[in-house]
Amino acid sequence: MAVLGALVVVGAACTGAAWWAQGHTPSPLTSDVGDGPLLVPVTAAERVARYGVGVAVTYTDGTLVTASTSGTVTRVATGPGQVLEAGEEIVRVDDTPVLAFVADAPLWRDLGPGAEGEDVARLQRYLSDVGLFTGRADGKFRERTAQAVRAYNVAHGRKASGTTFALGSVAWVGPQPFTVASVETAAGAALGAGGPLVRGPRQAATLSVTEPAGGIPAGVAYNLTVGETVTAYTAGSGTVVDPAAIAAIAQSLGTSGEGAGQVVTATPEPALRVPASAVVVDDSGASCVFPDPDGSPVPVTVLGGTLAHADLAAGLTIDQVLANPMRVLEEPTCGSSPTP
Repeated sequence: MAVLGALVVVGAACTGAAWWAQGHTPSPLTSDVGDGPLLVPVTAAERVARYGVGVAVTYTDGTLVTASTSGTVTRVATGPGQVLEAGEEIVRVDDTPVLAFVADAPLWRDLGPGAEGEDVARLQRYLSDVGLFTGRADGKFRERTAQAVRAYNVAHGRKASGTTFALGSVAWVGPQPFTVASVETAAGAALGAGGPLVRGPRQAATLSVTEPAGGIPAGVAYNLTVGETVTAYTAGSGTVVDPAAIAAIAQSLGTSGEGAGQVVTATPEPALRVPASAVVVDDSGASCVFPDPDGSPVPVTVLGGTLAHADLAAGLTIDQVLANPMRVLEEPTCGSSPTP
């Protein structure tokens, strides 16, 4: 994509670099002053390179929630867009609810009195989340845990299980409440252990960046800006690696996953600004400015500019320039003193 910006070549010394400069100097082109010498202050400015780029997100499939039981699906209790909290019903298998298990890891066995382990602690935290357990999650299946499990089973059609918590009574949805993007089963379907129940939203996996023709100069620190998101970018890499930035940019791009952004220099380049008309480029290709009608030419390096101003490399030792040398000097040149 082309670099944005209203830039002009100031003499032969200014290249087509894509720079924006911050600051303002009144243009002598709009001045009402006549043909007399016009002296204008040299002002400080900051230049920022901006490159228009294309961005595109690639996605992976959303998380699949599976069953730990088998039988016939007799009811689907959720749908796209619903958020499954701990204890929310997902489906019914053989008319018995399968509920969402929110935890940092799944259960892997049936649990009953006497069991010990981290999976017991996960069960205790789950029972606490659904309002049935008030003890400490110590990983030991004792009387208070047994009472909570019995109440759980009675409430969810598993009275015959007594104080045993059946693995198949829940489906692990992850460590956070789960947003349903699609339902992967239907009433009447035959379900086996490991069979699909619901799937979560697709996940942004990578972000590719298409640089403009000719690329972006390396060796400079850049940021990529897309919408309200700003993240570090390495010229020539064609990608962003920060997962949080990828997710934020994907959200701003919407369902298409494609859009535009800008790669911007992270640290502005200091420069000095003068009116564009103050810069003289002589037949040798040298660039200079004059401090006043009687002063000697001062060599300058032109970094860029617009119709109104020129940005010069820092280090200029004068604090004003003659803004109209071509009108008040006779054949000004950068190699000798001017002739008024």
